[in-house]
Amino acid sequence: MKKIFIVSLCLASATISKATIRTVCNLPAPSAQYSSIQAAVDASATGDTILVQGSGQSYGVFTIADKRLVVIGPGWKPLKNVPQLVANVQNCTINGTAASGTEIQGLTFRDGFTDAVDIQPGVIISNLKFVRNHFLKSVVIGGSGTGTYNSYLFEGNWFDQGWIAMGGYGGNFTSNYIIRNNIFYNARVSGFINANSIMVDHNLFYSSGLFYVFGSNASYPSVNFTIQNNIFCRAEPIYGTSGNGGAKNCVFKNNITFNTNATAPWTLNGNIDAGGNVLNQDPLMAAQTQVNSGVDDPLLNFTIASGPANNKATDGKDMGLLFDNTGNLNWSNSRNSRLPYVYDINITNPNIAPGGTLNITLEARKSN
Repeated sequence: MKKIFIVSLCLASATISKATIRTVCNLPAPSAQYSSIQAAVDASATGDTILVQGSGQSYGVFTIADKRLVVIGPGWKPLKNVPQLVANVQNCTINGTAASGTEIQGLTFRDGFTDAVDIQPGVIISNLKFVRNHFLKSVVIGGSGTGTYNSYLFEGNWFDQGWIAMGGYGGNFTSNYIIRNNIFYNARVSGFINANSIMVDHNLFYSSGLFYVFGSNASYPSVNFTIQNNIFCRAEPIYGTSGNGGAKNCVFKNNITFNTNATAPWTLNGNIDAGGNVLNQDPLMAAQTQVNSGVDDPLLNFTIASGPANNKATDGKDMGLLFDNTGNLNWSNSRNSRLPYVYDINITNPNIAPGGTLNITLEARKSN
């Protein structure tokens, strides 16, 4: 009789500091507690965490209403030898002031809806975090109405023609945003009219053609940003050659533009040149040729070994994406969730005698 020992990893329900971890998988015969994110959300209370397994099937839509949750998927391109399945979602809606503090991490937002994330208009929803997601649709904050949306973090995301859009046509109020270490491909940050303390730091903006990354409408500029340490390739911070839209009354520090308009954006629209800005020079990223051609691939080599962007950021690092050897602000890690994950599984003795033991080696890794 053949004995087979199967090694199985399962993040089961647990209670930590009165918060419950719930698991979701919609694959056939899953080992998770729920087959839909919405079912896990409905069963959760404020402070709970929902872990979503990668799948070839969409998880559809889900709504978080008046509860603070953390939803974590596997990342937008998990680094593993086993199948690289992402957690595809059509739309997430966040409603109610009590949803403040919610975090969305490691999901891929794609087909089926106009927006990736809709945040309820006319309320106060603060302290949201969007970390290491793939947005093929836009994050719309507030929609039509008058609300207050303070202290948001966007970090390590791939904005792939999906925008960060402040709705309400100027009726909403925002402050204390950090938009850091993201790729914006044919994507923009726009509509922030009643805004203060918006930090846009260490991002890469590029496109398949000249693109207005802070708005393409003079009536709805992005106001009162601090824009520092970014690379803009065929991605124009202002709208029009005379600067009648886009970034307005913003502080520019240590940014570099390439293949953009000839006029420095930090000299128009009431913007302030705080020094260290470089106009229309090649940043010399390792993958600069592909970036110049508009290749949409977040796994290109965006590191910088020399040139005008090398070690020229306000923190002494390179302009553009961060590649720190320690900590979580390393673009190489952004493809993964921050959870430990199974990298590889191998059967070391596929041929066994009756009564023998099947040996399996499993390699797990973590991503800061």
